[in-house]
Amino acid sequence: MTVTELRPEGGGTYTEGLAAAEKASAEAEAMRIKNESDRRRAKLADEKAAAKAQADIESSLADAADERRRRDEARREAAARKAKAEKSAEQWRRAAKTIAIVCVIVSLPLQIMAFWDPTAWFLVAAPFVLEGVAWALLKGAEAAVDDGRPSWHYRLGALAQASIAAWINFDHGSAAFGTATGLGGALCSLIGPAIWDLHENGRIAKREGRKTWSQRWTERREARAEQVRTTKLIAARIEQDETVWERAVYLAAALGELTPSDRTYRRAWDEIHGTDPGQTAEIIAARRAARRAVRIASNGPLKDENTQLDSQMDPADERPSKDPKKSGEDGRKNNGGTPPRRVPGEVKYSAAARTEMSNEGRRRAASKTDA
Repeated sequence: MTVTELRPEGGGTYTEGLAAAEKASAEAEAMRIKNESDRRRAKLADEKAAAKAQADIESSLADAADERRRRDEARREAAARKAKAEKSAEQWRRAAKTIAIVCVIVSLPLQIMAFWDPTAWFLVAAPFVLEGVAWALLKGAEAAVDDGRPSWHYRLGALAQASIAAWINFDHGSAAFGTATGLGGALCSLIGPAIWDLHENGRIAKREGRKTWSQRWTERREARAEQVRTTKLIAARIEQDETVWERAVYLAAALGELTPSDRTYRRAWDEIHGTDPGQTAEIIAARRAARRAVRIASNGPLKDENTQLDSQMDPADERPSKDPKKSGEDGRKNNGGTPPRRVPGEVKYSAAARTEMSNEGRRRAASKTDA
């Protein structure tokens, strides 16, 4: 850049041209620095956004992995429970079948001996008929269960047939071999079909989705506990506020409820007291009075109350309190009595406030002059 180039077009000295060049150079440098700063800020913002996006992706992947792990664990537990249930069912079926076979081995010979007569040898088939009918009916019940048909009449007939066989075994066994033998034969005639009938009853309960005895007993116990809790709650609400409870009962009847629900009771309380349950105008007033007493005792304002003190104002501007407990050394009444110390310049007033104070000073001066 030459001296001629630094000289302004409209004239001017060399110094002025040099100053203009330095100013332009400084502006260009400032612009370069600003652009570089903006570039760095944009780069930093991009890096932060990328880091946050990466963290979100990693968090999502971790949550997905945890969810898959939980599902896999739940499937394994369900499969283990199913395998255990199937194994138990198969063991129960084998045990029931084994007991039934043993009972037949004990009871059938006693019945054969009871019906044996050389002159009427054909009666030897009667025990097979008695035992066979019972087991045939139980198989009919099993087929009915598998087919989804009623099975109670098959099972009832099987138990009746088993009872007849048991009476025959008891009568013959007691007379021929003693009471113990007769009782044992009778029990074997009953236990075999009864055990198998219990097996079929379990299958029926599973098919129909019946609840177990323990489940029904637990539900009844919980229902009784809930009834006791509801009774105590109703008594407590009546004792607390009978008017609200009467209104709740009225609303419950209008809404088709046998007992007022919590929502209905809240509505009734709001209609009577205008607040949430447990709150009344007296309780709210007492709470506010207690908070005010704590504020006065600690000589500090609460967060939800006006924190503006009037101690920077002239004590002659307000009338002293008639309550000696609220009067301070200078007669002020709104700050607990004794005002805090103020130093000149501590209180910062706005322009409008300063204007108003100037006007107030002029009015006071004018009133004193007129007096």
